[in-house]
Amino acid sequence: MRLVLRIGLSLIAMLSPVWCIQQVSVRRPDVRVTDSKFDIGIIGSGIAGGALAAALRDSGLRVLLLDRRDGPLDTSRGDHIQPAVQPLLARWGVLDRLLAAGAERRAGTRWFDANGKHIVTVPVPDESGAARAFLFLNHEEIGRVLLDTALESGAASVTGVSEWSLTSSAGQWTIDWQVGGQANSATCTLLVAADGTASSVRSRLEIDVEKHRYQFPIAVLYGRQLGVSSERTLDVHLTPERMVSLIPRVGGETKVGFPISAEELGFWKREKEEVLHRQLALWCPGVAFDSLRFGAVYPPVAQQSKPYQGKGAVVLLGDARHAMHPARSMGMNTCFRVADQLAIALTALNPGFTQAQVLPVLAEFEAEFDRDLTPRLAENHAAGLQMDTITGNGFPDLANQLRAVAADERLLHGMALKAAGLSG
Repeated sequence: MRLVLRIGLSLIAMLSPVWCIQQVSVRRPDVRVTDSKFDIGIIGSGIAGGALAAALRDSGLRVLLLDRRDGPLDTSRGDHIQPAVQPLLARWGVLDRLLAAGAERRAGTRWFDANGKHIVTVPVPDESGAARAFLFLNHEEIGRVLLDTALESGAASVTGVSEWSLTSSAGQWTIDWQVGGQANSATCTLLVAADGTASSVRSRLEIDVEKHRYQFPIAVLYGRQLGVSSERTLDVHLTPERMVSLIPRVGGETKVGFPISAEELGFWKREKEEVLHRQLALWCPGVAFDSLRFGAVYPPVAQQSKPYQGKGAVVLLGDARHAMHPARSMGMNTCFRVADQLAIALTALNPGFTQAQVLPVLAEFEAEFDRDLTPRLAENHAAGLQMDTITGNGFPDLANQLRAVAADERLLHGMALKAAGLSG
């Protein structure tokens, strides 16, 4: 059953284009930076930067976030939160805010074979210390809630940054930037790079990265599926050609994700809606949509950055540190785990901490990362390689393994624990 356990339960938790800097929509004007000294400067106020700032909300540490964004986050990216991660978000004061923002609950994942026949439903396990359902909310709303939480707790945020530079001296980083032609500057002791897969911080500081680009990009469609139960599930169809995931969206919508070849791009971008309906009906027998539209195409990438080895205190977070293939919906959830791990380590420090005090904390954080998360990244990459195909021929081996899981409660429970984030 190794293949099943590697693949996990969902095909898509959309990655942003590799050139896209994470963005988030804020419902109030940015906080004016009246202070010029901060403990932590975070480059990138998307999911990763917002998560760390929210996790630090009761620490008393002075946090500055800088971002080039001037609009909402990319809504096609991951938007499902594992049961194991929800207690963590509750500690940050974020979980209730997500529910108030319209987050919805979903049950487990259903798998279907190439003929549209149901193979197995992987439930949400009933385990202490975890929620009894997944949560899903549009990606841009998750980012907004995280950043709002951080700002209300005293973090400072600057967006619309057009130019910025870094210098290091005497145990401090100096960040100079421009917004609308006006220059500003601040210092921080710890620099956090949370600026996405194509991290500018990583490039400027010449931090090494191991990268793998998969052969087939992921196409995203949006629509309103007919006959959807009130108990939403994530449905994966092992079609004759490729895996197709039907992913619940708030308000009764569905996000459809599947790999495509470069030659198919024009078809999905330009064909009429009724043609898209017919193709999905061929792939997913019994599934129909009231409406369907093309969303985007994303090139998935797996990468893992090396720890910073230069002068000064620097740590990479989120996609800047560990971009992941969307094969197992682990990207955002892993980001939350790592942000929490880093925040817990940093809260041991007092406001005004020095470089000498924070460097041992970062060393321990990196050691824990290698011990706990590097195996997860390797497993996710293996799942990405297995799913990087448009010639699955119905995936008969996987379908047979899933049937074996359906017949064995122990295997089914193990798969449920993995999907919920309760096992490695």
